Amino acid sequence: MRKFTLTQLSLIILITACTHSVDKNAEKRGHLSTEMANLSSAVDTYFADLPVKPTQNDATILQIATQHDPSLLAPDFQYYLLKVQYQNPYAVLLLCNKDSTRAIMEDAGCSARLDRQITDIAPCKFTLRVLRGCQVEGADPQ
Repeated sequence: MRKFTLTQLSLIILITACTHSVDKNAEKRGHLSTEMANLSSAVDTYFADLPVKPTQNDATILQIATQHDPSLLAPDFQYYLLKVQYQNPYAVLLLCNKDSTRAIMEDAGCSARLDRQITDIAPCKFTLRVLRGCQVEGADPQ
């Protein structure tokens, strides 16, 4: 009987630990999604005023786009790689792991919500296409 109780207790602890970890990851991803949507919106606003495609690197574009509010380039982003793509006149941002081997999320700045949450293993490559009127192809279903 004692062995059965010990097994049950171990199983309960394991399930609780896993559940807590999943909740923390979902919470962190949700927070990061909000930061990503805000940042992509700022880059989209910056791109809207440009007469031609920007030639600066991604880090410089992000700094220029957030001059008015540097907090948009949240400290959480330092653990990831942020890529910027100009899709005349729209901005698309791609968040990848630090070594650029795996995509995490992707967002078109003109839309109000985060467009693509990537939960499976996917390469760090842009997939969204923004059409006239901010129609986002490749976005997650609403």
